[in-house]
Amino acid sequence: MDSEFFNNLTTAHWILLYLSGLIVGFAKTGVAGIGILAVPIFASIFPAEKSAGILLPVLCVADVLAVTYYRRHADWKKIIPLIPWVAAGLLTATWFYFAGRQEGTFMYSFIQSYMKPTIGIVVLTILCLSLWKEKHKDIPEGKLVAVGTGFSAGFTSMLANAAGPIMNIYLLVMKLPKQAFIGTSAWFFLLINYVKLPLMYFGAGSINETSLKLNAMLIPAVLIGGFLGIKAVKYIPEAKFKRAVQILVLAACLKLIFS
Repeated sequence: MDSEFFNNLTTAHWILLYLSGLIVGFAKTGVAGIGILAVPIFASIFPAEKSAGILLPVLCVADVLAVTYYRRHADWKKIIPLIPWVAAGLLTATWFYFAGRQEGTFMYSFIQSYMKPTIGIVVLTILCLSLWKEKHKDIPEGKLVAVGTGFSAGFTSMLANAAGPIMNIYLLVMKLPKQAFIGTSAWFFLLINYVKLPLMYFGAGSINETSLKLNAMLIPAVLIGGFLGIKAVKYIPEAKFKRAVQILVLAACLKLIFS
């Protein structure tokens, strides 16, 4: 994003950007599923291949806030098996970005036109499987679950900051309590998003001084959203929290598919 584009942002754009900051902050400390709603907002304002990188530092600020508050609630046994597969997904998506810089190639067309619907379909499938799983007592275990969740989370996170629904479904299936759910998610995304920063800068070329200036202007909105999320989550019953996450994931999937 160049300075000229920055100067051309309208009042409506700024309202949407600050709303996104509030949503991200609220999602990181409160209802996790709502966070992906910021993805289509940024994608509607910025070029598709740049929007994920521009949003990333906003997510990083919110990650620090979430970990600061929920740092003692993480279940690391649910995170560690995913790490090598997340790394594989991140590197694969970075190659996609790098290859997609050349206009006229298949990869360029895929990222521009088909990536978001594809992500939406994949996440929607995972959601359907999780709903089916609610009626079965067996908890999925083994390497295959870690491979599928880790790789898809790393891949979709790098391409569109859309790993939230995948991790939400994974943590819901793992039947974590509300506090552990938020704390585990907070640590996972703190690690993955800060690893993505140099990949977005060097591999995707979507972060620069101008985009970081915009990110800095959104920090107050993120902090306010984070404070509201901390307050709100205390009053959300466990069952309603779980259902709210599922509904928001469904809404976000439909938005990605039909956007």
